[in-house]
Amino acid sequence: MKNISKKILHYLPYAIIALAMIMMVNLGISLKKNEVPSVFNRAILHIKTGSMEDTIMTGDLIFVNTNVSEFKEEDIVSFRKPDQPEIIITHRIVSITGDLVTTKGDNNFTSESWEINFSKDLIVGKYVGKSALLGSVYEVMFVNSLNVVFGLIILIFMLIGVIEMKNIIKLMSEKKQIEYEEEKQKLIEEEKAKLKDEMKD
Repeated sequence: MKNISKKILHYLPYAIIALAMIMMVNLGISLKKNEVPSVFNRAILHIKTGSMEDTIMTGDLIFVNTNVSEFKEEDIVSFRKPDQPEIIITHRIVSITGDLVTTKGDNNFTSESWEINFSKDLIVGKYVGKSALLGSVYEVMFVNSLNVVFGLIILIFMLIGVIEMKNIIKLMSEKKQIEYEEEKQKLIEEEKAKLKDEMKD
């Protein structure tokens, strides 16, 4: 059991780094296809307008669950603008008629013409949370032309990589220390055996 645990601990950092690389490639492919990159069914989007204030503020980073297929009135959703699918809008659902949805920004008086009775297929996901702090960090660190999700994921995976490299170095150091202790113990046992033999003689 101890040996199995040691093996798991030894290979775990490599598995995490490999997973991180696969996820980065997946995100890169998503961006090239003009899709919304997501990790574990969570997309991160940057809010550029005040249409949802005071619920969501300009500059916030929001987290969107992309694994939702059922929606109801009052849900806040991120969706592709019908006439410009490359643009993602985040507004609140005000009515649902069959497969057609109408939304409105909390800070808007009425729904825009393009958000009245659009297909549910255009919905990217359901809003589940926000961070003003991460939004501020993003605005300081990233230029507007860089996709926020891709930039943040690169940063996160770089941090993971550094942490895992430290773990690998630590594990290697511990392994060398164990080997050194074992060698030391072996030499002590050999010396003891020699002394016993000498005492017999």
